[in-house]
Amino acid sequence: MNILCEQLPDTAEIDGVEYELNTDFRICLRIILACEDNELTNQEKITIMIRLLYKKLPSNLSEAARIGKLFLDCGDDKEKENIEEPRVFSFEKDANYIYTAINQTHHIDLEQVGYMHWWKFVYMFRDINENTFFSKLVDLRSRKQRGKLTKEEKEACAKMHDIIDLPHVKTAEETAAENRFLELFGKC
Repeated sequence: MNILCEQLPDTAEIDGVEYELNTDFRICLRIILACEDNELTNQEKITIMIRLLYKKLPSNLSEAARIGKLFLDCGDDKEKENIEEPRVFSFEKDANYIYTAINQTHHIDLEQVGYMHWWKFVYMFRDINENTFFSKLVDLRSRKQRGKLTKEEKEACAKMHDIIDLPHVKTAEETAAENRFLELFGKC
């Protein structure tokens, strides 16, 4: 899909039926925040995504979930590419820095926006100016994960760990292992 030539998607076709999507960035951010919540099971996260994203509940829920994830990833099928990127930001923890970074970079006050398509938000988010605090924070986290910090940066990270450290979000493997354990435990 080319944003310069085509309209951004606002429907999803599932089993030959067109379903209207809630494409506003706030709705999609609520879905992302649910996905970051370790208190929710994967099934609960999927249910939240489908209920928030689709204006009318599709009958094929597994296909609705697959297409919903693809929509949230702006059409990028990351599972096919087998990409696992390290986590360097959180829409929950970094919300205020993201808000100001988008304002500084794109001169858009998100509070004043009535509606913005999720993909437009993501495109702006991906293009945040490197001089914003948020970009510097992401860079610091990334270099910390790769072990590329200077001694001074390591000391600063230790002092500012409440800003630097991200909450752990369970990976798919951790959730699968936990589910297998619970199944075994239930058989006792």
